[in-house]
Amino acid sequence: MKELFNRHFIKVKFVLVGIWNTIFGYALFFALDTIFEKNFAVRYVAYMSAMVLSNIAAIVNAYIFHKYITFQSTVRGRGILREFLKFSTTYLVALFLSLILLPLFVEGFHVHPKVGALLILGIGTLVSYFGHSNFSFRGNKVDL
Repeated sequence: MKELFNRHFIKVKFVLVGIWNTIFGYALFFALDTIFEKNFAVRYVAYMSAMVLSNIAAIVNAYIFHKYITFQSTVRGRGILREFLKFSTTYLVALFLSLILLPLFVEGFHVHPKVGALLILGIGTLVSYFGHSNFSFRGNKVDL
């Protein structure tokens, strides 16, 4: 019974950390895009720079929260780098998709960058869910 409770508790923490990280990442994208839009002559450079920088910050934020709150990983020393690289790989796939889809939405379908980024969040959520449940924190893996 305790193991079942722990599995469900980890799922709840995973979702809550995911919600927090989604809000954090999008808010940072929104702020950076707003700042860059006023300071870069080319709109494309503004929203793509905001996408890259906000994703890097969100990856670090998510790693810290998932490591210490969701999975309570005990990996230390050099193992942290390996764990972080595995963790980041999942998000890099999502970032790569974002860097393809955002200009497609903005330039191809004339969607505002802030709206396009919102549309892309769902894809990133799916990539994150499957990537982390099957790849990241393997030693602490719980069937999510």
